[in-house]
Parts: sequence; structure tokens; C-alpha cells
Amino acid sequence: MSPCEPLPNIPSISSTQPSPQLHPVNRHPTFSFSDGNLALLAQNFYFLVHQGLVCRHSPVLRAAVDAIQSTSALYLEDRPVIQLQDSSEDILCFLLALYDGISEIQFTADSFVAVSALIRLATKYQVYRLRKELLRGLSLVWPSSLASWDAREGAMMRPDNVYEPRAFAPHPILIINLARSVDAHELLPAAFYDLSRCSISHIAAGYAASERQDCHQLSEEDLFNLLKGREDASRFFSTFLVNQLEGRQPSPDCIYLRIGNHSQRRSCQVAFENIFCSILRASNSLASYRSCDPLFSIIEADTICDGHDGAQGLMRPCEVCRSHFQLEVEAARDELWYSLPVFFNVHVSSWG
Repeated sequence: MSPCEPLPNIPSISSTQPSPQLHPVNRHPTFSFSDGNLALLAQNFYFLVHQGLVCRHSPVLRAAVDAIQSTSALYLEDRPVIQLQDSSEDILCFLLALYDGISEIQFTADSFVAVSALIRLATKYQVYRLRKELLRGLSLVWPSSLASWDAREGAMMRPDNVYEPRAFAPHPILIINLARSVDAHELLPAAFYDLSRCSISHIAAGYAASERQDCHQLSEEDLFNLLKGREDASRFFSTFLVNQLEGRQPSPDCIYLRIGNHSQRRSCQVAFENIFCSILRASNSLASYRSCDPLFSIIEADTICDGHDGAQGLMRPCEVCRSHFQLEVEAARDELWYSLPVFFNVHVSSWG
């Protein structure tokens, strides 16, 4: 039986004389139209809706309506019935989106259950306009461009300047599993990268919102892809440190080299050595969620470079050396971002 085909071999019934072959069913208390001409039955609730509207949006439901017109269909309140193999809660969300749109939906951790149900049903019933709108909203949190990722990271900061992504965005394991189920691979690289910043034990244990809820875990294949990508990103960051910071020499146009004062000729080199040590200490710390975040750590090197001054006992590179280093930081972050689909073994048609 298809997910929405009519019930076979059941005589026509009315709401006042239910068939003994069915569990008791009730009209949904908040979403039914008195002038509706089609009943969608989900679990123990049915929704009286407008056949023309649902058929316009969903070719799958349109085919089901065509099918019941040539068979002896089940009737509720004198409306033909299509039985759906979905929960009544999910169908309510779906119908609200069809009738009212999704402009009020927030793509946050709190709304993930509703968003997940919507995109699954939009995919299942081929409501491509709704699916496209939902994916556009999810892409704000799991973007394909580095600029959008940086904006997203800034939005994850609490008012006290503490980074707390789980307070704002759904857990990445939920997104990875959802993206796999609805073939939305464009969400995967950012979700994999987000998850890769967690500890390996946290990743392997999975995610449960509470002790009473199911634990969500990655498939074996995705767990392997995650660990591989995590290692590749870590290796990329290590290479950046070695190539761009360790033993870094001043720019040929370094201001201090031109001064001629011997005591200042190594100022920029010493400053970069201090930055190198600071980044190493930060990346080896277990106290921060971002200690395994190469994109953040690379830009942090540039931030430290700008923030060093004599009052802190640390030399600051000259303007020329800082400018050259900033270009290398931007290039490295771009290269890392473009490499994420390869690192995590995700095939996407457009990235970056």
C-alpha cells in the first residue's frame, strides 16, 4: 500500500455510523473546514480539507484522489477519505504549512521537531515549493558559503560573549540524519564540520535531548566519514601553523627591517613566534568547544596578531607584515572551507 492510497475493501461510512472494521476516529479539533470536500485520515484523526488546494501542491495526493474516484472509497461525513501513514501531529504541521505558509517558523533547536516533520512530508508528498523554502531556512544555519558560516557563528554568541551553539541550533547529528533521509546533501558539509568540533567520545555516544528520549546516532558510514574529515581538517590546520607561523620571517617590505635599528629588526619575527605559541596552547586546550575548530583557530591567529601590543609585553607585527599575514589567513580559510565536502566524503553539486 502506498503512503496515501485509499483504504481497500471497506464500505462507505459516516461519522455517526462508524464501520466496525475501523478504530474510532474523530474530526481533528483545530484543523478542519466545514466546506472541505476531502478527508485526510492520520491515525485516529481526520482533517476535512479542500481537495483542489492539496492536489495543486502535491502530485502524490492528486494521484491518490484520482485513484479513489475509480474505486469504492471510504467516506467520513460524506467526504471521500485518503488514509495517510503519518502521525496526526505531523500531518497537522504539514497542512498548516500548505494553507498558511512557513513565514512564522524559526529554524532553531526548539523548532527542529516541526521543521523535520515538514521537510520529510514535503519530500514524501513532492511539495517542492515547500521543500525549497525549508531548505533555504535550514541553509542559514548549515550554509554552503564561508561568509554565511561566519555570520552564523556570530549569531551563536550569548549576550555575555560566550559561544553556545547548542542553545541556538539543532544538534548536528539530527541534521546529518535528516539530510540523509531527504537527500539534502548541501546541508551535510557544514553539519559534519560542526559535529567534528566535539570530542570523539561525544560523537560516538550520540545525542539525546533528555534521558527519556531516543538517542540519535550516526550510521557507521557517516561516523567513519566524520572521523576522517575531522582528521583531515586537523592536518590542514597543523600544516597552516607550520607553513605560515612557525619560524615565519618578516615581509621583505617589513617596516622594522627598513628602520636600521638592530634591536627592532627581529620584532615581527618574535611577534609571530608568540602568536604561534598562543595558538598552540589554545588548540591543545580541552576546556573550549572551539579547541578543535580550525576555521576559528586560523582567524584567531589574525585576531591575536592585531591585538598584540607593548602593554601586554608582546610585540605586534608591523602593518606590512600584518597585512601580508591577513591575506594568507583569508586564503587558508577559503581553502579549508572549499575542502570540507572532500574531507567528509560528501558529494554536492554546488559549494562555497
